[in-house]
Amino acid sequence: MNSFPWRLRVAWRVTARMTPWLRSSQERYFESLEGLIRPQSRILDIGCGKEFLVSWLRPDKYLRWSASILDEAVIFGVDPCISSLRQNTSHLTACATVDHLPFQADSFDVVTANMVVEHLAEPEPALREIFRVLKPGGVFLFHTPNLRAPEVGLSNLLPYAFKRRVLVPVFEGGRQEDDVFRTHYRLNTKATIVSAAACSGFLVEGINHVFTSPFTQMLGPFVVFELLRIRLLSGERFESWRPDLVCLLRKPAT
Repeated sequence: MNSFPWRLRVAWRVTARMTPWLRSSQERYFESLEGLIRPQSRILDIGCGKEFLVSWLRPDKYLRWSASILDEAVIFGVDPCISSLRQNTSHLTACATVDHLPFQADSFDVVTANMVVEHLAEPEPALREIFRVLKPGGVFLFHTPNLRAPEVGLSNLLPYAFKRRVLVPVFEGGRQEDDVFRTHYRLNTKATIVSAAACSGFLVEGINHVFTSPFTQMLGPFVVFELLRIRLLSGERFESWRPDLVCLLRKPAT
């Protein structure tokens, strides 16, 4: 733990004290995926980037999902960023975009997208292409920000250049500039997901509003202000304001 910046270590201690129940939405996402996997399931990961399991997951969680997902499934991935694909060792990869997938129809049991659909300028053609490559009865599982959350709504108002040059280096240090894409948030509310799913033929099986790790944890002790807001919004009546969505759409079996 000492290898992490002091600000992050302080934020973790404060978080554990104020919101011991809080965990990353990445955990909720991979738990959902784990329940969908069968031996030799074929997964297509949209916007696969450098890795399938995020490297900063807790070691026990990482080992668990490595065994239950990586070792059980056959994983393919597509991404438009060549430099990210060159570093990816957990996929059979191709450089492609979601609206032109280089696979035959009915090829996959599961399609996944981890923090990707917020970048889709035209989500309905993308959903139709995902629908095409899924087998009948297959599912599309995605994890994305919730536009109704105050911090996401604020981010949507900020200029792209400012987010790319200022916010990303501060809050997501280590990301290369060519791995930062413009956000559109056109599939990032319950209403837009339901509408786009209906237009592309999907059945909606679940749209879950979830909390995640504090966005401001890189600011050290100042994370306390975000944690206070999280505690205030933890009641069910404020569920639609939670920052992330984990969603499951299914292609009809017939």
